[in-house]
This record gives sequence, structure tokens and C-alpha cells, in this order.
Amino acid sequence: GGNRTMRLFSSLIAFGFGVGIGAANPIFVNNFSFETLPAAGLTTTCVVATGCNYSYSTPIPGWNLMNVGQITGQLQPGTNAGNFAYFNYVPDGTTVAYTDQGTIYQTVSATVQAGETYTLLVDVGLRNDGFPGAPVVELVIGNTVVTATGAAPPTGGWSTYRATYKATASDAGKSITIQLSSATAQGDFDNVRLSDAPEPATNVLGILGLAGLLPVLRARRRKSA
Repeated sequence: GGNRTMRLFSSLIAFGFGVGIGAANPIFVNNFSFETLPAAGLTTTCVVATGCNYSYSTPIPGWNLMNVGQITGQLQPGTNAGNFAYFNYVPDGTTVAYTDQGTIYQTVSATVQAGETYTLLVDVGLRNDGFPGAPVVELVIGNTVVTATGAAPPTGGWSTYRATYKATASDAGKSITIQLSSATAQGDFDNVRLSDAPEPATNVLGILGLAGLLPVLRARRRKSA
């Protein structure tokens, strides 16, 4: 019994050091890849490619429009001679979101926990046809806005933008909002990912606390022998 307890205890500590320290936990984002379409589908057909369809100023399921009348929607680029017409590929699925001088946003159900580090990743695209892009990706903690940064995507391609925020004690319970916008031209977005990671020091202290019990267990094992 003693040997088995010690082996289990040692395994738990090893597991904690191996995967528990600073491990990121995904936070649910509704329609993160924009594959859920409006009830009527994408009703406008592109003329430049086969299978290219889009919605125009139609609400995106799971997302909100900042102001009425802004131009936003979903796009399936389709193919042209075997290639995507507007993009060389789509990062996730077949559908992307776009804004044209508009903003879509989503407040997730999770709220801020003190000491957590929040990371937002969003793929941002640039159309093949030279249509100018001016995408803005923002992580909003309460009223604090963190603007994501990333390399400019190549023509027809995509780049991942990242925003990171370390929550303080005063942030506890605040809302977490994702904003995707374009102020002067079209922005194209896909594969929205949000995660949080606990403060590494907190995990280390917990594991060290467990490790502190090890001598006690050893002493009890010697007394019972």
C-alpha cells in the first residue's frame, strides 16, 4: 500500500510539472470559424469564381454588429481554375467573415479571473484582387482595449494577429469581448481563438505544496513498516 501511494503521489507531481504549469485553456467562441451561416444562407453570388457566395449586411450568427447599416457579412471565396478566387486558401473551413468600414463583436460567456493571461488569435487575410485591407483585431477586457498585432498578410494569404492581456485583481469578473473591424477598407477574418492561462507561480506553489507532503508520507510509511 505504501509503495503504491508513493508512486501515485510522485506521478501526480511529475504530471503537474509536465503539463500543468501555464497550460492554456480554450475559451468558447461562438461561430469562431464563421461556418454557421444565416438562415437564408449566402444569397449573393460572385461573378468571378465558381461557388463564390457571400452575404451583404446580413447578421453573422453568434456575432453582433456595432452600428446599424455597417457593411459586414460572410464570404465563401469559391474557386477559379482550381484555386480560390479571392484567397489562395481559407485557414479553417470554407467561410470567412468580412467587414467594410464596420465592426462585428462578441462578448463571450466567460468572465475575467485575476492572474490569468488572456490570448486572442485571429487569422487576417488580404484579397487576391488587390482590394485594400485595413483589418483591426481587438481584445476588450471590461473597458480596456488591447489591439492585436501581426505581420501584414501576403496577397491572397493570411496572417495570425495576436493580442495578450494579463488580468489584475481589479479585473476580476469583467467581461471579455472580441472586436473585428475595418475603418477605411475591407477586413477579412477567420479562425478566432481565445484562451486563458493561469499564472505559472500559482501552479508552482500548488505543486511545491504537494511536494512538501512527501516527507510526511515517507515518515508514516516507516512507522507502519
